Amino acid sequence: LFKKKKKRKQDTMWSSGKERPQKRQRRDEIEMSKNLKVSSSALTSLPYDIVLNCLARVSRSDHASLSLVSKPHRDLLHSPELYDVRSRMGLTEKCIFLCLSIPSDPFVRWFAFTRKALNNPGRLVPIRPHLYQPSEVSAVVAHGWGIYIIGGVIGGRRSSRVFFLDGRTHTWTNLPSMWEARASAAAGVVDGKIYVLGGCEEGKARIYGEVFDPETQTWDALPMPGLDEKCLRFPMVYESAVVMTMEEKKKVLALSGTAEGLMYNPSEGILKRGNFDLCGKRRGWQVIENVIYSCETGGRILWCEATEMERRTNKGMKWGEVMGLEDLRKTLCASKLVSYGWGVSDHWEFFEWERAREGLLKAHVDDVYPGHKLSSSGPNLLLFWDVLGPHKLEIFCAEISLQRRKETGQIWGNLVWSEAVMTLDPPVMTLKPSHHQRCKVLYSLSLDL
Repeated sequence: LFKKKKKRKQDTMWSSGKERPQKRQRRDEIEMSKNLKVSSSALTSLPYDIVLNCLARVSRSDHASLSLVSKPHRDLLHSPELYDVRSRMGLTEKCIFLCLSIPSDPFVRWFAFTRKALNNPGRLVPIRPHLYQPSEVSAVVAHGWGIYIIGGVIGGRRSSRVFFLDGRTHTWTNLPSMWEARASAAAGVVDGKIYVLGGCEEGKARIYGEVFDPETQTWDALPMPGLDEKCLRFPMVYESAVVMTMEEKKKVLALSGTAEGLMYNPSEGILKRGNFDLCGKRRGWQVIENVIYSCETGGRILWCEATEMERRTNKGMKWGEVMGLEDLRKTLCASKLVSYGWGVSDHWEFFEWERAREGLLKAHVDDVYPGHKLSSSGPNLLLFWDVLGPHKLEIFCAEISLQRRKETGQIWGNLVWSEAVMTLDPPVMTLKPSHHQRCKVLYSLSLDL
């Protein structure tokens, strides 16, 4: 009887003009859906140029959310015209792309993030992996709207395959393969073309250098009048960069496996030998304003004038330390973020055998080479390292601005920001050395998008 009275009271209340809760909720959902459709159609009904002008002002960190509104929105955000407008209006942002090798993952993984997304929990945006990307020692370059991954090692063998990662849409494209299979090669962009040197099989190289034209999508062999037998016997390259020479011409620099500098001038088509890096253990070369920066064991960051490569002397290249970063040394010394795998490990095993025969103490490759990695973002350096705690492994990134002191000629670094960009489970203890179980940064590049 009580339930009947209560129902009669509710029927009276709803019949007096008040809506049922379920009906009111459904009406609100329909109204909200209509509003979204109206706003979507209102935007797309505007002239195309005005729509692009509006969307160009939206930060890339908000693109993922905006693309969920509708398919037209998503298509507009991925259109090449939008990025042309952003570029003309000076609204491009530095987007950092990071490639990681994670022990528990069978594929190498790419991630993207911007400075504006640093404080967000999901600051690293994962990119769908390419199932056939080589696991290590590819040559990578940033050009235009994307990243070219050239050669590498697949199943223990060199590869000639080339892939393109579009930084706007995070999609992959298979490009024409090189004439020669390569791993640990040098690569650089000069006048819109991608030049690749070395990395071929010892003693069997038919083509030491090739050039790729992104416009015609074709590979051509490079003339090599300066090529000698030594380059063919030691074709592996550990570092590469593009610099401006004293004649104000761009050259592709490479550091061979014998720590000898090589310089290729595309305008002349000549390969020349340069200066030596006598230490041979500086890694992660980056060029900013014609200065070469590198990492060294001991948590140091060094710099060298690019013209040093051309001055062939008995003392080798002259390096100086980037000052003002002393507080980072202890942290960087403990980092094991860089992979010294294929090629380097093979040579290192032979080196260790030689040391043991001479009665010298053993040293692991990760203890000799630096465990922190450099990249660049415009005029600034990007620095990556890892910190292993009892319950987590964190990957940190820092941006460092650079300033040359006129009085002393020294270069000083200033920490702009520093942030943990990824947190992982600590490595599992196995029979393998612990450094094999830690996440590794393979490549890092930045694009203006």
